[in-house]
Amino acid sequence: MGGAVRSELRKVFTTRLWWGLLLGVVFLDGLISFGFSFLVGADLGGDNPSASPFLHPNAGTIQLVFSAGFVYYLTPLIPLTLGVLLITSEFRHKTISATYLAVPVRPVVVAAKLVAVVVTGAMYALVHDLAVVAAGGGVLTLRGQPTFLDSGDVWQTLGVSLLTFVCWALLGFGFGMLIQNQIAAILVGIGVGFLAQIILGIVFGLLSWDGVSRWLPGNLSVGMLVTQDPTNGAQASSGDPYFSWWVSALLLTAYGLALSIIGSWIASRRDIT
Repeated sequence: MGGAVRSELRKVFTTRLWWGLLLGVVFLDGLISFGFSFLVGADLGGDNPSASPFLHPNAGTIQLVFSAGFVYYLTPLIPLTLGVLLITSEFRHKTISATYLAVPVRPVVVAAKLVAVVVTGAMYALVHDLAVVAAGGGVLTLRGQPTFLDSGDVWQTLGVSLLTFVCWALLGFGFGMLIQNQIAAILVGIGVGFLAQIILGIVFGLLSWDGVSRWLPGNLSVGMLVTQDPTNGAQASSGDPYFSWWVSALLLTAYGLALSIIGSWIASRRDIT
């Protein structure tokens, strides 16, 4: 098993794939956090407190700054794509047969690939944390705004982001195992991870099914990462739109593991040519 895991990790880190997507994490997440940090403490509406929701920041405001890419369903696309590419590249380049011949027990191959997905996803999350703290936290410091980096809630967000990245990478791996065609799997993954969630969120909102929208993977991510009201009470709310962070974490983990296991089980019963 150890040799199979090392082999899978070597496949990841000897290609340009991993650092190309890693640069995407740095630039995308850093840029979004950079932009959001300018809203903290900004008076945008005069006497209307709801127009300046981040005028009086708290720990939840900084959680939002560091997790804004997840709020807009953009950041999850990177680990999702990573998970898809880590498995579909084998099918695309016809190397999956050699992999199965090298390790004849297919469950061992799948388990090794899952470990590689988890390790790589966690590494991406660490880089994400560094990027958002450097970009967003740097701007906040220069503007004289609090970073709340002494708050346990903010550090919880930075820590839980590791699990969030891993879960989305597992979802991508599951899509890749199910579909196997690289382009199709990426398109389906993006469709589900981005477009479908936006559309379903709008539909559920129009139908007043707020409780149903909690179950969407993107909203589970936000529920894991933003645990305090980022507006510090400036905007009225009809209720908590998310599950508690640990329930969200359990559900998103279940989604990722379920899709990965189902995809792997189906793929293991297909003939490899």
